[in-house]
Amino acid sequence: MQSLQDFSLKWVAEDGRIIDVPHCRCTSFHGNGDTLNIYIPVSNQVRTVIRDTIIEFNGEEVIL
Repeated sequence: MQSLQDFSLKWVAEDGRIIDVPHCRCTSFHGNGDTLNIYIPVSNQVRTVIRDTIIEFNGEEVIL
């Protein structure tokens, strides 16, 4: 997943909201942990996402 290419991502936040980011990039992927960091160019933010909360990647449903 770590690349310079944009992808879309949806995940469930702690409060139950669904976060939809149509364009982001992975900045780091913690293989031994349970998180990944994404950069969101439109807001210039870096967010940490818990992998188990991801429900959609590039428009495809994620089932763990």
